[in-house]
Amino acid sequence: MSTDYQRYSIENQAAAIAAYAARRGIELVATYSDMGRSGLRLAGRDGLKRLLEDVERGRTQFDCILVYDVSRWGRFQDVDESAYYEFICKRAGIQIHYCGDDFENDGTLASVVLKNIKRVAAADYSVQLSKKVFLGQSRTVSQGYWRGASAPYGMRRWLVD
Repeated sequence: MSTDYQRYSIENQAAAIAAYAARRGIELVATYSDMGRSGLRLAGRDGLKRLLEDVERGRTQFDCILVYDVSRWGRFQDVDESAYYEFICKRAGIQIHYCGDDFENDGTLASVVLKNIKRVAAADYSVQLSKKVFLGQSRTVSQGYWRGASAPYGMRRWLVD
């Protein structure tokens, strides 16, 4: 998770995944997470890196991975990147389940198309959020306020009119 909406908190994701696992009789044996990390890059996402390394080296105790939703792989601007990480797992014989999405990840045309739409939407969300944050910060600066933490020494706002 990054600093996203509350529905993406680690605790909420874990609860949804645990409920999904219980409904399907799946035993949870390991957790990989990246608390407070941006999903725009693999850099800094040690949990995802560890998962991929364990899968590629055959050091897994599981035959499926439960992911909260498609966007949790990442909001990469190249949507093929998140698809590639899923493919690494599938190539190793590990099935991927999306616990918070309303489709079965079964390889049907419908699920493939829906996953790609969700990947594009996740990437676009990041772009749109970045634009909104920039515009908001620009407006704050244009009003004479300091954008950031504590203002630097000697800086203060002065009402002119």
